[in-house]
Amino acid sequence: MHMSDPRVTTLPPAAQKAFDAADTIVIETTEVLDQQKMMAAFLKEPELMMFTDSTTLSSLLSPDDAAAVNKALDSRGIPPASVAKMKPWMLSTMVALPACELARQAGGTPVLDIKLAQDAKASGKAVDGLETIADQLRAMASLPLAFHMKGLVDTLKLGNRVNDVNETMIVLYQRGDIGMLWPLFRAVLPGDEDDSAGYAAFEETMITSRNKAMIDHAGPILAKGNAFMAVGALHLPGAEGLVEDFRKAGYTVTAVD
Repeated sequence: MHMSDPRVTTLPPAAQKAFDAADTIVIETTEVLDQQKMMAAFLKEPELMMFTDSTTLSSLLSPDDAAAVNKALDSRGIPPASVAKMKPWMLSTMVALPACELARQAGGTPVLDIKLAQDAKASGKAVDGLETIADQLRAMASLPLAFHMKGLVDTLKLGNRVNDVNETMIVLYQRGDIGMLWPLFRAVLPGDEDDSAGYAAFEETMITSRNKAMIDHAGPILAKGNAFMAVGALHLPGAEGLVEDFRKAGYTVTAVD
């Protein structure tokens, strides 16, 4: 999970042992470790994050939804005018997190994958990545804008329930029930049943397709041996998840207990 909650960033003993013994640590993208590289990537394709024409978030919403969104942003301490040009997937990332998580991150507490990479570098391990930030943002941008706008509105409509959702996610993660994370999202977002095609497209684009690319990029790294790979939990379970993808590629995959 890309969170800084200590319940997430504290590895279970078996995972910590595997991490300590590894020579190479692999995360989704190493660009998150270098603010300058990250900003350079953003500046190359600003349209992946911001509306570069006259479009604003409010212009894509009905008056009622625009009022509801602005009220929800105000309640989170986010001035609507400050995010008016932000693409909905960027804003959704912010509003989907509880205030305590945002405060920790703003205070410099690293999320799990960044912490793993920082710890790896501090102990002299090699650090590698499977994709770029641009890859991730392009995947998001390839989905219909209407889908993203609906997701933003639905997330904001959760209100304080977003805290409950995040708490449930962490509990499921701690239990190892990561196969329940996607059904959880589908269950809690209001109106999800009206856009099953949109969520299927999201799953294909943001999870399944990226899994295939991750497998390809991981191959040469894993061939060197003794690597520890950490990616978002949604990438692991299911018939099209990384566990099964690695098995299809000829690897033996077992749980670390």
